[in-house]
Amino acid sequence: MSYTIAAITNEWDIFMRRYRSLFTELIKFEDIDHIFFIESPLTLYSFIRFVMGRMNRRDKERWQRVLKKGIISREGNIFIITPVVPFPFLSIRPLLKLNRFCLNRFQLYVIGYLKRKLKVKDMILWINHPYFSAEIAGSVKSDLFCYDLCDDYNTKEKDDSSVFAKEVRNNDLYLTEHADIMFVSSKKLFEDRYPFNPNIYRVPNGVHADLLRGNGEPADEPRDLKQISRPRLVYIGNISTTIDLELLRLIDRIHPEWSVIMVGPVHGTEVKRALRAIDCVHLPGVRSFEESIAYLKCSDVAIIPYVVSPWAISADSLKIYNFIASGKPVVSTGIGGVENFQGIISIGRDREDFVQKVSLALSEKKDDRQKRETAQYSIIKKHTWQERAERIHSLMFERLRGSVK
Repeated sequence: MSYTIAAITNEWDIFMRRYRSLFTELIKFEDIDHIFFIESPLTLYSFIRFVMGRMNRRDKERWQRVLKKGIISREGNIFIITPVVPFPFLSIRPLLKLNRFCLNRFQLYVIGYLKRKLKVKDMILWINHPYFSAEIAGSVKSDLFCYDLCDDYNTKEKDDSSVFAKEVRNNDLYLTEHADIMFVSSKKLFEDRYPFNPNIYRVPNGVHADLLRGNGEPADEPRDLKQISRPRLVYIGNISTTIDLELLRLIDRIHPEWSVIMVGPVHGTEVKRALRAIDCVHLPGVRSFEESIAYLKCSDVAIIPYVVSPWAISADSLKIYNFIASGKPVVSTGIGGVENFQGIISIGRDREDFVQKVSLALSEKKDDRQKRETAQYSIIKKHTWQERAERIHSLMFERLRGSVK
């Protein structure tokens, strides 16, 4: 028997995050016929910004795809479906209610349409986040309902008393309690959710190790890096209030000769203003997964300068895996997940210790570097997305056969 996965997930974007990486591997199994990859929605407001040329690269490329290929596009047997809703997701009850209604009706329609078109009989429902997805879980008839959680969304909202934050918490609890099987990426998420669903398994994030490692040849240096002096510290990912700005200010004060390259979208005017005021910080903007590899390879130390918050502690950051696989020395604050790679990642106990760990990494001798690179690759090749997908596939089908305890 073979199945189609209907996934309520996030963007099929340029960053190769968990969901895209997993589904790219899961579709290779003979008993997975199709995957309906239903993205998080675009908004009509964002289309106005797109027309005006004031759009971030990620959503710009999504609108370009929708306008060129339609709201349903296809990559092999993966159907990428892009909903469009009227309003931004503000914490205003009437707007949220209308957006939720439009989004849920669209999701139900497109799942039904593709089921009829492809003559799908057996289905796995997969949900990646608690944003407006509880109603879908109760409306879609499926043989198995999976809830895959890689972020503690309950701790991400700035105002936990807002209408939006309350809806997220309620949805998360509903999905956790009603999932036939649940996957989480971190130890903290497992500990927090296990009392509500004993059919929970920890499946950490993974890595495209061979793609990051490449053929061992040096990468072509990105044009905007050529004018930035070394040593270079690189961070790749979302740039928001999760970044420890005081740590970056300390680096700038103690080591103004260091260059801190922060690749990715900057969220929030205040964050952008603060970063631009730090002389050593450079913001090249959003880059694709493939492009970001060159920034890693052409820098000296990979850093994860997060504030150690409840969200960060509950995370299993994808950066940990990608940075280790790049072969660069990695220095991080004490966020969730780094404890699994002690001896491979240097962990700063506080801001001063973080700076000291970077200094040690920059002064590394050639023999020590070669030993570290060998150890990093030896460890990280056990954490591939292929291995993660095999474990998830095995657990799902054991559950379908009724043999998961």
